[in-house]
Amino acid sequence: MTSSLTAKLLIPICILCTVLAGCGGSSDETSETTASAAGETSEEEATPIESVDKSTDSERDTLVALVKAIQPTDDVPLAFNECWIDETLKRNDISPTELIVILEAGDNDQVLDTHMEDVVQTCIGQLSAEDFAAVLASGILDDDEPDAEADDRSDFSEDQVFPDVDAPDLVSDPMLADEGIEIVVSPGFTNGYLWSGTVKGSGMPPGILTAIFGCAGTFETVISNIFEACDFAQPLIAFIDDQGNFVASVNDPVPTSPQGTCLLITTDPDDNPDTDDGPGAIVCSENTQVLADDGTPDMTSSPLYADPGIEITVSPGIVDGSLWQGVIRGSGFTPGEIVGGVGCAATYDTFEDLFLSACDYANPFFLGIADENGAFESDLFPPTPTVPSGTCLLIGTDPDGNPNTEDGQGVLLCTR
Repeated sequence: MTSSLTAKLLIPICILCTVLAGCGGSSDETSETTASAAGETSEEEATPIESVDKSTDSERDTLVALVKAIQPTDDVPLAFNECWIDETLKRNDISPTELIVILEAGDNDQVLDTHMEDVVQTCIGQLSAEDFAAVLASGILDDDEPDAEADDRSDFSEDQVFPDVDAPDLVSDPMLADEGIEIVVSPGFTNGYLWSGTVKGSGMPPGILTAIFGCAGTFETVISNIFEACDFAQPLIAFIDDQGNFVASVNDPVPTSPQGTCLLITTDPDDNPDTDDGPGAIVCSENTQVLADDGTPDMTSSPLYADPGIEITVSPGIVDGSLWQGVIRGSGFTPGEIVGGVGCAATYDTFEDLFLSACDYANPFFLGIADENGAFESDLFPPTPTVPSGTCLLIGTDPDGNPNTEDGQGVLLCTR
């Protein structure tokens, strides 16, 4: 890699390496090994942090409370907050007492910004897959800077029409809804076509209002840039009855985004947005995918996005928006190393901005073990969905099972 590209891929490859230790086993083994690799710190790693953080229990509790107070939600894992404190003390060479003063004064933006990105990236790389997902869901990693290209990505056509056949009803994924809540969109969305229909909900807090916001993009792109992707200026409001149900009807046809369509459903039982006590859900469009036609040419990685000597071939190549089934081969790796990967909803151009949210770090896949020549060939993958807006594979190794040492080899391969 060139030095600039190495810098861009370093953090996502480190996150990939965090989950690699569990590749090749059962799902339970993967989770346990991943958590161990990401959540446990060796004595050698802990030493420099302990040398800086000589805080008393009281100071430690105060710091944790202050960090939680400046976050938009209480859902950020303790592991992340404690890492943030330790790394901030170390990188800024300040004492716990000094950090308490900074946080209480509200001057953290000016004083701590110099190393903030390094602190966050370091802590993200040390989290377990479960804690990483919780940090992502909390919204503290959202980009607050306006995205000048957001309107272009939405790409709403002025002459959209209704699809010839209505899509099946869309039912919320329990993983993307608070406990007990179910949302049904009838009919479902067909991306890039006009839509009208109903949004029904159950399991909601009774006797209050719910707000429904439309968002343009896939779940991954919406979550990574929610304030640009969602139209918060024009909510659809519905009343929740005393049984916790609501029905909202959309009679005037509305356009949908070719890149994906999501609905964000929120509530606020105490009418105070700062308490963050309102359960809700996010529902995103689903396109039924089938296997691409035979004869799709193989995809081969570019040296621009790979460590020296590493080459990956995907056979057959990936057709965005279609199921993929095939094998992945690689060469140039250190003999005997485990090679694994994750899938990402991105392109070469968007990967740097989206890798935290767009890559499925919770579900890494095992590719093989490099033979004496540094080559491997995976087993035949089952039919696997891809992303219509662009699909990437982040593939790499982690020889010592410690992503902080950065001793692995990596490659990024995207469809575009």
